[in-house]
Amino acid sequence: MLIDVSQIPPDGLDIVLPEEVLDLGAPADTWDGPATVRADLHVGRSGRVLLISGCFSGGVALVCSRCLEPFHFQAEDRFHLYCEAAAQAPPEEEHELADDELDVTYLEQGRINTDDLLRENILLSLPVQPLCHEDCRGLCPRCGANLNQGACNCAEARVDPRLQALRKLL
Repeated sequence: MLIDVSQIPPDGLDIVLPEEVLDLGAPADTWDGPATVRADLHVGRSGRVLLISGCFSGGVALVCSRCLEPFHFQAEDRFHLYCEAAAQAPPEEEHELADDELDVTYLEQGRINTDDLLRENILLSLPVQPLCHEDCRGLCPRCGANLNQGACNCAEARVDPRLQALRKLL
């Protein structure tokens, strides 16, 4: 959904985005497909400055980092975004950002794309190491069997006889 900044009244705008499928981009190691998300947004305006605050909740298909099985993750978070309707886009060449520029998002063409806003915040809310459940046993390092579905038939690893004394401590 595109929101034209010039159409935002002085007292702000409340937006309820119903549950919809949101493309997160090409599947990566972490996620596997689109997200189903709903959101509530408030856009406040003061001249060229906008403050977008809101919350979202939705389901994302993730891939477990231990056993590589897909699972459903419920993502929810709150966010606040400080924006400026740029009279002109910042220069494309590299330049060092000043401290006051680090938290500013510049809106091109005077429009807010809610899909981009939600996509960014959903991806930021995903766990760094997604697990299907806390006690996931992962894959066997020798044969690749999913240890959550049962023990594998791999032979016991040979232990260096010099390390047998350490084995007794376990």
